Amino acid sequence: MRRIAITEAFTDGQTIIKEGGYGEGTYVILHGKVEITKQVEEGSVKIALLEKGDILGEMSFVDKHPRSVSAVAIGDVKLGLIDKDFLEEEINKTSGDFRLILLTITERLRKTTFQLVKLIVENHKLKVENEKLNERLKESKTE
Repeated sequence: MRRIAITEAFTDGQTIIKEGGYGEGTYVILHGKVEITKQVEEGSVKIALLEKGDILGEMSFVDKHPRSVSAVAIGDVKLGLIDKDFLEEEINKTSGDFRLILLTITERLRKTTFQLVKLIVENHKLKVENEKLNERLKESKTE
């Protein structure tokens, strides 16, 4: 299935996919690691670390919506761009009902990612508050 049209190389810290941008590129990681992040008010939240064999950029290909996350190279990364015409041909072979299922899965994954990010941020805030409380408790015991 993985018909690679071209390969692309990225260096450490280089942005592969930018959140909010449009693109139909679907990639397979041939070498290296890619960090998936989401921007929130508090900064950038790490969602996943992808490795060799993992695919990225598939959601925007399926639903034609803007990228929901960013992807950044961790170290040297080599990606294969999966042939867009091949993917579209494969999608067009499927029934309308199955395409609807793919769109539903993609929409659900976008919502789940949003909820995950909210929980990660809330968890971080609670950890910070807990650390502050522990410090105050230590200070009050030494007085």
